Amino acid sequence: MREPYYRPETLQAENSVGYLVKRCGVLMTQAAERRFDSLEISFTQWLVLVYLAQQKHLSPTQLSAHVGHDMGALTRVVDQLERRGLARRERSRRDRRAVEIAITAAGRRQAQSAKRVLVELLNRLVEPFTAEETDTLIALLQRLLTHLQQAAAPKPATELDAPPSLSALDAPQRRRRSSAAHKPLPGDAT
Repeated sequence: MREPYYRPETLQAENSVGYLVKRCGVLMTQAAERRFDSLEISFTQWLVLVYLAQQKHLSPTQLSAHVGHDMGALTRVVDQLERRGLARRERSRRDRRAVEIAITAAGRRQAQSAKRVLVELLNRLVEPFTAEETDTLIALLQRLLTHLQQAAAPKPATELDAPPSLSALDAPQRRRRSSAAHKPLPGDAT
């Protein structure tokens, strides 16, 4: 195993992968929101529409996890999209008690139309880099994303992690009782 890259005495915000990625995300969102000011939808609404366009139906929980919004904020975004006819809430086909969110045809058109604004922004952001540097940056970010998804995923339960089953807990007692039924305990009168 290689020596750890970070140590408590050397970690600073300017060399923290977590801080740098988070800060870049915040600044990029701010820049995108400003560029979307001239459009009919916000950048946040566009993100929701783009993700909905990739799926047939999503539960609010799935959508919330993907876009990184709490349920209250997501509800407001979906309400706005629904009022404009860009998204709709539907009863789940798998579970009629549940609600799922779907994009409408108008929502698909709006998401596609607004995509040009983000393309312009991204091209502006990578201007200082060569094409090869941009490819490398994208590849490194994709690897980091994959690693983070694996690290954030729930661990599969193992035999050591799983609570013992009821039958496993009862087994020694059942054996003792069944043995006791066949054999008298010491000191018992027969």
